[in-house]
Amino acid sequence: MNDFPYPEIKSFERLQVSDGLMINSERWRLAHEYHQHRQNVQYQSLFLPGIICGLGVAPIAAPEDLPSKFRDGRWVQIQPGMAIDLQGNFIVVPTCLDFRISTIAYDNEIEPVYLVLSYVDPAKLKRTNANEILVETFRVNEKTDLPLDTDIEICRITISEGQLTVQKPVDVFSPSISQLDLRYRLQAKIRPQNSIRIACFHSQKNQQIAISEYFCALGQSLPSLAPSLSLIEPISSLDINAELTLNHLSGYHLIYLTHAQALSINESTQIALREYTAIGGVLVIEAAIRNSQLANLLEIQNELEAAKNKLRKTMQSQFVNGQQNVNMSDQSSIQAELQAELDAIAIEVSSSTESLLSSLRGCLPMETPMRVFSDLEITHPLRSQPFLFPNLAAIVEQPIQILTNGGVVVILGELSSIWSGQSEQALTREIIRNCHELGINILNYATRRYGMHNAMLVNPQNQKLDPKLADDQRRITNMVEKTA
Repeated sequence: MNDFPYPEIKSFERLQVSDGLMINSERWRLAHEYHQHRQNVQYQSLFLPGIICGLGVAPIAAPEDLPSKFRDGRWVQIQPGMAIDLQGNFIVVPTCLDFRISTIAYDNEIEPVYLVLSYVDPAKLKRTNANEILVETFRVNEKTDLPLDTDIEICRITISEGQLTVQKPVDVFSPSISQLDLRYRLQAKIRPQNSIRIACFHSQKNQQIAISEYFCALGQSLPSLAPSLSLIEPISSLDINAELTLNHLSGYHLIYLTHAQALSINESTQIALREYTAIGGVLVIEAAIRNSQLANLLEIQNELEAAKNKLRKTMQSQFVNGQQNVNMSDQSSIQAELQAELDAIAIEVSSSTESLLSSLRGCLPMETPMRVFSDLEITHPLRSQPFLFPNLAAIVEQPIQILTNGGVVVILGELSSIWSGQSEQALTREIIRNCHELGINILNYATRRYGMHNAMLVNPQNQKLDPKLADDQRRITNMVEKTA
């Protein structure tokens, strides 16, 4: 999703009306602009821009009443419909509109062409007559550059050198040259409560592209699984070799690193990352543990947990069926042995995990002790919001462990590649869905932490407020309506 800004935070001003007030055109205009501005702010605050209905595009034959040089295959017809733009203005196309694409491609290049609509305020147009009724209108533009934030894209088409004949695509999800492309039309919708901006470090170009694809795949699941959350695209890239400062990082809710990248960041970036987590940012470090000692220990631990749970269900079933005396002593003995083995393996898992984390402590803000996922409170956002995870054992077939100290989340195992289905594991739909839900919990945790930290920051602009304005603001805030 694009990063659509909220409206400017500014007080509303309206005309003060009293008996005997003379109404002229200026005051009438002020009264109407107040309501229009209030409506725009409401729609911009609660909705995202896009097409409401209609506004289809279809290739048509050229009108016969035109000169021959314009009767070619470049004509399309825009269907009636409605849209809302970034500023909350309604764009209404009441009737069909014929439009000719005039862009020409040269030198064997493939040129993208965008058809966009934009709102036109009739009050700002030069009028030649004294008509009392103004019709709010629109403008159709043909662009070769990316559309502006205030534009509503209704169609795009790629053209090549030579004669152009606009066609309907054979496959609407994979249009070819000279075929209409409607894949990038945005639909108007309710604004998500939280939008998350992510950055990842790149040491190799292909690796950065892969990580971006993983997060984009996770973002595609948000409208269905967590519509209150949206991912801002594209995923930003940070140079692992650059000496970064807090100014480079503070705009992101979450920053992703691999274990190898975390070990190779320079001292300046290390300081910046410490400052970043202090203001509410979240670092996610993913470390592959396949074929390692920790992976083997976690796999054994999962198998023991599964055996313990199976035995407990068997004992409960026998108790319900009145068979509590059947092999109960043997089963209790086996249960005690399983618990003893679990306690022993837990110590080894903790030791192996600690040795892996010790390599990160010198370069990341990990002074606060790391807590294992299963040791977090069941109400902790990572475990419960929006999806509840009692443990990680049943999520994927490969062992996985997650630890956090608040600002740093360490993932030991393979998670991000599963979001896009590109893992080397034999993935089932259930595994992919579980990993999507766990990833969404991480995104939700990052946005909530970042938002609450920023809500407690003092706005530097307020510190520079004019003293008179500050006094007026305090006076208004402290006013209490008196009642008789």
